Amino acid sequence: MTSARRVLALSAAALLALGASAAATPVSPVVPDVPGTTITSPNVTHVGTIPLEGVGVSMRVVKVGKQVRAFVSGAAGLSIYDATNPLKPTLLGHLPLYNWENEDIAVSDDGSKAILTEFEGTLYLHVVDVSNPALPVLAGSMELGGAHTVECADRACNYLFGSEGQTYDTRGIPSELPRAREWGTLTHSAPGHNLHKDAAGIWTADTMPLVVFKLNPDPLHLKVLTRGDITKNTQYQHNNIRPRADRYKPRKKGESLGGPLRDGELLLGEGETNFEPQCSGSNGAFSTWSMVGFDRGVPMKQLETLRPVQNAAFSEDPAVNVLGCSGHWFTQKDGKDGSILVAAAWYEHGTRLLSVNPRNGKISQVGYFQPTRGAASQAYWMPGSDVIWTVDYHSGIDILKFDQNPSKRPSVAKTDASWLARLDVDPFAKAVRELCQAGSKATHDQHQRARSLGL
Repeated sequence: MTSARRVLALSAAALLALGASAAATPVSPVVPDVPGTTITSPNVTHVGTIPLEGVGVSMRVVKVGKQVRAFVSGAAGLSIYDATNPLKPTLLGHLPLYNWENEDIAVSDDGSKAILTEFEGTLYLHVVDVSNPALPVLAGSMELGGAHTVECADRACNYLFGSEGQTYDTRGIPSELPRAREWGTLTHSAPGHNLHKDAAGIWTADTMPLVVFKLNPDPLHLKVLTRGDITKNTQYQHNNIRPRADRYKPRKKGESLGGPLRDGELLLGEGETNFEPQCSGSNGAFSTWSMVGFDRGVPMKQLETLRPVQNAAFSEDPAVNVLGCSGHWFTQKDGKDGSILVAAAWYEHGTRLLSVNPRNGKISQVGYFQPTRGAASQAYWMPGSDVIWTVDYHSGIDILKFDQNPSKRPSVAKTDASWLARLDVDPFAKAVRELCQAGSKATHDQHQRARSLGL
């Protein structure tokens, strides 16, 4: 089913009020603004687009009191939204700041501090005071340094874990700790791409192999619990989530480690392969892992994978595939049928909705949203709803609504066709993609060389 993309645009009053008013300014829907169409499954509705970010990159959602705040990092800076009603967001504040590319913004648990770090990890690491969302302030910067991605190592973001093994102290001017005190050294781990702290406070780092650890008792003292080797050709793992971690109950001593997985024994992961114009059997894949017995040192085990449908001969999907046939950032939540629902950003293939069986890790696709113009970076389930905000490198933020009714799920044939759709793009979008392809490939190669040298 195709539909024109509707757009949510800032009012003129919002533009005048940016950074000057503590009152939220409404974001209101307007008539369709972006030429072209989308391929959308019957259970996904495109509500509209917030184009403020121009080039949107990453997002983090934090509940502050009764308010849900969405911190959105784009090429033009940091924007903060009141997303308490995710279908009718309001803009709270914006910090105009050169910001390419902050791939995974980090925010403290209380929503008072945000961390921006540059793609290459060589230019900057910024600490932003966002305690007053109407007036975000750059509180401190570390120049000519940083990491590809960072995560808050404690609730207040006083310490950060960097993707290449770094640990940072942000209590004053941001600084990197000596290598002997960094998390990578303490866990004897190679550089990776991202770290994730689950709801039980356990960390999983997307290194090779993956490493699972916990604070013992603080970010400067760590205990390794287990590791896991990638065995299903999913390339390097880009990011991970351990769902239902807060419900985990260790199996009793002597109890069998077999049988169905229990809550907290499943890990979701996404591999990445950039700058590949066509899909193949070796592209990065979404995968599931068994973590049974991880707390007693049992190695993790990769279970299942989901890959895009491969291209037919002499076809490309979509036209001018720049960033590659690969997934990117994803989020998850409990489905009404007992499954785990995943919203996954998949670059030019848009947003993909997956259902995962929590007892065996089996994966199936249950919906999709693929725009003509667009390259999805991060898909985020908004708290307490079936609404997804997809941050897009081209359009900003696409707001989607998902219907969990099984009768509205697309057939396998329609899902396969959505992967193989040869979408036409207008001349502007085509030129932008080709320019991005050339520049990003050079940046990617430089980043890979630095990683191989351990820099």
